Amino acid sequence: MLAIVFCPALAMAGPESAGGKCPSGSAGRDFDGLLLCVPQGNERYVLTKDGVDWMAWRGDDPIAFPAKGEPAPGDAFEITLARTWLGEAAVGMSDQVVGKGGFDRFMSLMAASILDGAQHSSPAAEFAVDLPADESGVTQQFQFEHIAADLLQGEPAGQDDSGVDFILFRPSSGEERPHILLCSGSKSLASPTHMCMSMREVEGHRVGIMVTGTKLDRSFRIAETIISDLESFVIRQAP
Repeated sequence: MLAIVFCPALAMAGPESAGGKCPSGSAGRDFDGLLLCVPQGNERYVLTKDGVDWMAWRGDDPIAFPAKGEPAPGDAFEITLARTWLGEAAVGMSDQVVGKGGFDRFMSLMAASILDGAQHSSPAAEFAVDLPADESGVTQQFQFEHIAADLLQGEPAGQDDSGVDFILFRPSSGEERPHILLCSGSKSLASPTHMCMSMREVEGHRVGIMVTGTKLDRSFRIAETIISDLESFVIRQAP
């Protein structure tokens, strides 16, 4: 069955501080060859031994993360939280590095299936897709619809407990580096909280993102923003 499979280790040996490798005033870490340097003045992205510490948004606007024991400010239905994991100990190595058809290949097959279904349906129509549930070839049917320009949302067809309640996918991201968000959560309008996981890639290194909130499309946009920001923090060392 489909499942949200990313589960970072709770204790691990983290990467070394970037030290003098980053520009003066910036804070950085080297995550197994992925050197990130957060510019001076950017206090939101706090690099930890296993990634980026928790961040918060109200709507699409960044806010300070609530202190421990304090309630989230404002309307709870407008609050989204996100955490990011980096480094081999937390998220493993990407398929192209290890030379295997593993999780990244599985996600590309899922993206190809969704794209094929979308291309054979009219832009406004719903469509059903049999998605690979794992690497054994077992499939699970999902019903997809367009919820915004270039954004699809799928839900399991029937009553099977797939472990995933929603899938979000941006077709323009393609098959090779697909942006797929796998989510579990309530479909109740009274309590629509969800938790989503996305496995992306930055400079050939896996990045795991967890987003929790109440609006799926907003969580998707925030996950995209995180990847875009991380890409802007990359420092490429001279060979």
